[in-house]
Amino acid sequence: MSDDAAIEVRDLVRVFESRKGFLFREVVRTEALKGVNLRVRAGSIFGLLGPNGAGKTTLVKILSTLLLPTSGTAQVLGHDVTRETDWLRPRIGLVLGGERGLYSRINARENLRYFADLYGIPVSERERRITEVLERVDLSSAADRRVEEYSRGMKQKLHIARGILHRPAILFLDEPTIGLDPKSARETRKLVRSLIQDGVTILLTTHYMFEAEELCPELAVLSRGRVVAHDTIPGLRSRVGGDRTIEAEAYGFEDREVDALRALPGVSKVASEEYGPRTRLTLRMRTGVTGVEHVKAALREHPELTIRERRTSVEDVYLDLVEEEAS
Repeated sequence: MSDDAAIEVRDLVRVFESRKGFLFREVVRTEALKGVNLRVRAGSIFGLLGPNGAGKTTLVKILSTLLLPTSGTAQVLGHDVTRETDWLRPRIGLVLGGERGLYSRINARENLRYFADLYGIPVSERERRITEVLERVDLSSAADRRVEEYSRGMKQKLHIARGILHRPAILFLDEPTIGLDPKSARETRKLVRSLIQDGVTILLTTHYMFEAEELCPELAVLSRGRVVAHDTIPGLRSRVGGDRTIEAEAYGFEDREVDALRALPGVSKVASEEYGPRTRLTLRMRTGVTGVEHVKAALREHPELTIRERRTSVEDVYLDLVEEEAS
């Protein structure tokens, strides 16, 4: 394993088997992971993107020692996840999305006291550490309220407090802002960013593209059990056709006009989408040679044409990569 890598995965495969049919005699094999290779640098926030069923949660469960791989190898902090679980588990923090994992009839401080005992935090340090993490997640004033009285955002903060209570070296966050209101989601992202100051490596799965762009300098896109891209955000933009995107909308376009746009210098891709009676053409631009004025000239026969230029977003990159894999 590389010296600066917190996670290194090679040819990882996970197959689930189920039975169906008469007397459940037919065995159905589902490949959730199909030879995944991945490397995450220590001390970074690494984003893992992918549609539902892509294998994100399966990968996180394997890396956090909750699930065995079918084949391949995975090392976390330089240790094998299948053979060295006793060494790894005290050094791993895991925060899964949703409501589970907390005891609602007791307060936050009592919840953390219970988990501190599970983590083996010495009694002499326990109360001080609980106070520290409650302050860190901004729950000090609500520490003695029952968790059943908490909002969803407060519960998510408590999940993170539990995940960092034992000072893990690596933290797995599985969709930490799912279902949160915008204010709570922003506070959660701010909290996640602050954890890097403690030297924690974070692997974050999310469906929110703007969240990945805001938090993660490096990303991998998982689709149908495979990593289809792994790069920095500028590198991913380059992969799908460039940093610039030009969009043109009108009431329909002829094939010759679309062909003319494809022939413009620096145009790497032209995609078409229907928006009610209007059609939008999206152009990915590799260079600055072609601009809005050139697109307007190629489509000059449309009096109600709307054209705008913007930066290629992570959502654009993600949709292009997943669409490319599906085709």
